[in-house]
Amino acid sequence: MPYVRDVMEREVIAAKIGESVQHISKVLTEKKISNMPVIDTSGRLIGVVSEQDIIRAMESEDFMKLTAKNIMTKTVYSVKENDPLEYVSKIFIEHPFRRLPVTRNKKVVGTVTREDIISSFMNDYY
Repeated sequence: MPYVRDVMEREVIAAKIGESVQHISKVLTEKKISNMPVIDTSGRLIGVVSEQDIIRAMESEDFMKLTAKNIMTKTVYSVKENDPLEYVSKIFIEHPFRRLPVTRNKKVVGTVTREDIISSFMNDYY
């Protein structure tokens, strides 16, 4: 049975709590990702900033002054390295997420995407 650790992306692209919305927007655009975890100073997962969060924040008059802390979603789904891909697949089926943070001891160690799940499945059959 494949696990998250077998397919996860180990490069952690995360926002620090005080990073500006402009910086986060630039990273999301350049890396072509839909969201990124927000971490505290010790690397612990405390939220997620998505494209949708940024678009919602654009309505604010103070948009240029906002940080990750101001716009992040605080209720976060995450998975662990040792979770089976079947468990992660169910999360993707039940929620509109495209990527999830992978944590170890509450610290972000990577991400897993819908594409990672599909690639793993296809590798088993080809």
